[in-house]
Amino acid sequence: MKAVLRTLAVAGLTLGSLIALPAQAQSGYVTMGYVLSDLEPKRARSSADVDALQFGFGGWFNPEQTFAAEGRIALGLGDDTFTNQNGIRGKVEIDRYYGGYLRAQFPNTVPVRPYGLVGVTRVETTEKTNGSRGRSYSDVSLGFGVDVRLDRNIFVTLEYLRATDSSSSEVTNLTLGIGGRF
Repeated sequence: MKAVLRTLAVAGLTLGSLIALPAQAQSGYVTMGYVLSDLEPKRARSSADVDALQFGFGGWFNPEQTFAAEGRIALGLGDDTFTNQNGIRGKVEIDRYYGGYLRAQFPNTVPVRPYGLVGVTRVETTEKTNGSRGRSYSDVSLGFGVDVRLDRNIFVTLEYLRATDSSSSEVTNLTLGIGGRF
């Protein structure tokens, strides 16, 4: 419950920040990406490779587009097998994940723009070993990536995100996407 409240608070702050920006500084972006996730379920011996389709939206705090708030939601596309601590093989899939992030990036005057992310992510999964069971993982997330401008308002992005990392589970994402600025 705390994780849900924390995620909702970050999303609320993100949206509130976007609304509070002065009209001349308001500019935003949307992205869509294919996510390759490495998911190590709670108390597992091995990890699973699952994928998702991610949608993101964000708004810049300044005209140089170097600091932004961003929200994301993704839907899982498939499942993979893993082995739990008892040696039993099972399947796991991402149902969905969502998060809120702060993003720092090189100015919009360069065509290749590295960036860093910090935020909170909640990943909801279904695990099937001896029956079906839903689990969720929430944690502080850290990531880095690069945007490559194709046109004034179109860019492609490649990103690595450590979505969750606790003592018994881990989710990392590698995302290839396309986005547009408005």
